[in-house]
Amino acid sequence: MKHMSFSSARLGWKLGGGLFLLLFASLEAMAQAPIKTTFVSGSGRGGQEGPAMICDGQLSTKWCIDFPPQLPYTIILDAGGQTNIAEYGLVTGDDTNAYPERNPVTWELSGSNDKQDWTIIDIQKNNRSLPAEGLQEYRFKPTAAGAKDKFRYFRFEFVKMAGGTRIQLSEIYLYDKVQMPVKATYVSGSGRDGKEGAAKAADGWFFTKWCIDEPSQMPYSITLDAGEAAPISEYRFVTGDDTHDYPERNPITWKMSGSNDQKSWTVLDEQKGNRRLRDENEQEYRFRPATSGNYRYYRFEFLKMADGTRLQLSEIKLFK
Repeated sequence: MKHMSFSSARLGWKLGGGLFLLLFASLEAMAQAPIKTTFVSGSGRGGQEGPAMICDGQLSTKWCIDFPPQLPYTIILDAGGQTNIAEYGLVTGDDTNAYPERNPVTWELSGSNDKQDWTIIDIQKNNRSLPAEGLQEYRFKPTAAGAKDKFRYFRFEFVKMAGGTRIQLSEIYLYDKVQMPVKATYVSGSGRDGKEGAAKAADGWFFTKWCIDEPSQMPYSITLDAGEAAPISEYRFVTGDDTHDYPERNPITWKMSGSNDQKSWTVLDEQKGNRRLRDENEQEYRFRPATSGNYRYYRFEFLKMADGTRLQLSEIKLFK
C-alpha cells in the first residue's frame, strides 16, 4: 500500500452518535484547505449522484455509478492552474458502513495540461485502505515518476472496487501541501510514571503505550506542549499493542482543549460515543477539531472507554 502513513490513517467527522456534515466549516475555512477544483468530466449521468458531485464541497452528496461498460470509471478535475499534488484524499460515501464493497481498491491518477497527453502520478493496486465507514477521508501520497511535475488537470481512473462494479465516493480532495507534524512534548497526565505512564503517549514510539485504570482519577487527562502557539488542524490517536485482545480500552468520549498558560482552557473538540477506534493493534485514527486557535498547550480529557474504566493509547499526535 502506498498511502501516507504505515497505519490506518483515517479522517472523519463525528459528533455524538451521528454524522457532522461540516456545518461548522466551508472548504475555505478548513485549516488545511484543499485545492479548489472544478468538475470537467466523469463517468455516469448527471443528477443527484452524478460525477459532478465529487467536487461540489458537500459531504451530503456523492458520486455513485454501477455501469460496467464504462469501466474504468473516470473523473477529471480542473485545478485552475498548474500545480503539483502532494497528497490527495478520497472520502467514502454516506452509507459505506452498509456497502463497503463500493470502495475503490485499484485506480490510477494522472496529470495533464491539455487534457490530451497524460502523465501517471500515482498507481494503487488492490489497496483496501478505505475503511468500511461513511464520510471518512483517506489520504494518499503520489509516488509515480511524474508525481513532482505540475499539471492543471487531474484524471482518476477507477478500475476495481472492493466487491462488484458499483463505486461511490463523496468527495475527492487535492492538496498541494502535506500536513506538518507538531513535535509535542509531554507536560502532565493521569496515572503514575513508569513503563505505561502518560508520558509514553508522546514519546514517538508505537511499541510503548499509556495504560491506566484508576477510576478515581477520571476523566483521565494528558497535556502536551506544542513548543509554540500554533493552530492544530488534526490530531491522531494510535491504539495500543494489544488492542485486538482488549478493544474495550479504546476511548469513545473525550474532549480536546487549548491554552497558552495552562490555566484558562478553550474547548476545541468534543467526541461523544465515538467508536471509530477498532480492535486493531497500533493503528492510527485521524480527527479534525471542530475549531482551532493559536495555542501552545493542548489537553485531552478522556471521559469514557468502550467498556470499563481502563484506557490505553500508544500515541497522541498533533498536526498543523
